[in-house]
Amino acid sequence: MTRTQIINGLIKKNNYETYLEIGVNTPEQPGYNWVGIDIKTKHGVDPNVDTTFKMTSDEFFENHIKTKYDIIFIDGLHLFEQVERDINNSLENLNDNGTIVVHDTNPVEEITQRRERASDAWHGDVWKAVLKLRLENPNVSIHTVDTDEGCTIIKKGKQDLLKPKDESV
Repeated sequence: MTRTQIINGLIKKNNYETYLEIGVNTPEQPGYNWVGIDIKTKHGVDPNVDTTFKMTSDEFFENHIKTKYDIIFIDGLHLFEQVERDINNSLENLNDNGTIVVHDTNPVEEITQRRERASDAWHGDVWKAVLKLRLENPNVSIHTVDTDEGCTIIKKGKQDLLKPKDESV
């Protein structure tokens, strides 16, 4: 199962109509997420490609957000602090029954989860943003699908916070 299949499945199951993709990458290339999403209203945010909003996600959320979304896909800059901001901004701009999908949350190799790109594949430290939510935010429900380098599904709801055995986490 791919991220695109997960997103389209959520769209169909929940009758979603509005979609935001953070980090569009290559919008019209077959095999990339953007072109495969089937939904009524689709907006993309990426500073490096021509899409609906050619700007950073920070700039978009600060100055251009005009709607709440049913589903938001986060696959932008793969650094913990940016992903954390994208998740928090997305939660503020998500419809009550909406869903956030975060990509690259379960990298299979250590080299791909480094903050600096060190291989062809790069997932950065995205997973740390999900871990922080599990440790600190009881007002979301989080599930990670172990496919496509990890797709974490976040909804408004309730969860028991993780209690690490090692307090240095």
